[in-house]
Amino acid sequence: MRPCRSCGAPLAASGHGGVTCPRCGAENPAVRAAPAAQPAAPAAQPAAPAPGPPRAVKALLAAAMAVVGVGFAVMFFARVEPPKERRARQLSTQLDALCFVDANGDDAPDPVLWQDGKTRGRVVAVDGRSGQGLWASQEFERPDALACPDERTVLAGGGEDTRLRALDARTGKERWAASLPAVPDEVAGGDGCATVVMKDGAAMGVALGGGEATDCPTAPPPAAITGHFWERKKNPRVVQIGDVEVALTAPAEGTPRLTAEGRRGGAPLWKTELPARAPVSGGRPDLFLAASGGAALVLGVDVTGGTEPRILAVDPATGALRYEAAAGYLGERLLVAKASGPYVYIVSGGAVSGAALRAIDPATGATVWRATPPPP
Repeated sequence: MRPCRSCGAPLAASGHGGVTCPRCGAENPAVRAAPAAQPAAPAAQPAAPAPGPPRAVKALLAAAMAVVGVGFAVMFFARVEPPKERRARQLSTQLDALCFVDANGDDAPDPVLWQDGKTRGRVVAVDGRSGQGLWASQEFERPDALACPDERTVLAGGGEDTRLRALDARTGKERWAASLPAVPDEVAGGDGCATVVMKDGAAMGVALGGGEATDCPTAPPPAAITGHFWERKKNPRVVQIGDVEVALTAPAEGTPRLTAEGRRGGAPLWKTELPARAPVSGGRPDLFLAASGGAALVLGVDVTGGTEPRILAVDPATGALRYEAAAGYLGERLLVAKASGPYVYIVSGGAVSGAALRAIDPATGATVWRATPPPP
């Protein structure tokens, strides 16, 4: 039953076709039926998983991810520093022997000294310009005698061996060995020959060409090179600077305060008490004096404590002090100070450790280099 759309009178049902109103005669169109409900589509099934990589590939991927993870850990948590340069090993000696040759053909003096301990050692030549070791000789038992009689030859001996060996200054190789009546102790060079003082006190001359016994009148007499630490025990020590002779002295007893004196032609020019005293060993003062750079360089220790090294430069014309440089880095053992070429070479070290070789600039008293041993 539905109402007429014109007058509202009830209309009889007639399926889904049109109906004429019996009251007003209006035509009422057919009513469209609602579409029949369609059955719901079945729910979609989840898609089957795509086939994965083989197990071996998975293992490789896992390993790669682990490496990447470690890399990131290093980047974020590790402290990365540039590699440090290896510090060069320093040349060490236990003896005060020091002489000079031309070991590399550059016409500059190159220091020669014993390397290492008192029981075993090698002769070493060092580049005088850089401090780098150039060559090392064969090993000697208990090194002792060492001299450079000319720029081409090094003479060395040691232990209980009565042989004196001549080494080539360019290579360190043995040229000849001379059998002596006793163990060599001190050697001093002359013109084509050398004087050798042996441990029993006897002396003889040897030829530099082949080690044959010979007279050597041009070498210092044996008395000038004998005695324990004979060189640094000289009192006074004397050097020539131009036409001025400079002498360094210290009292043998009491406080060994250093005094320098200048003379020209035997006539005194000046006399100066220096602000330093001589170090003492064996109950006697050690005097170190070298002529270099137009000055007299003195190596001593402080006046108050007598332990801290000092380098002093004295003007040879007036006796005035050009500078005084504290040099505590030299250590307590002052063994030798020699001038050759542009530098003063000092061998010194601690009371127990080995001594080092340093080149000192005579103009300032500063260290130019510290020697390193030859490459292995």
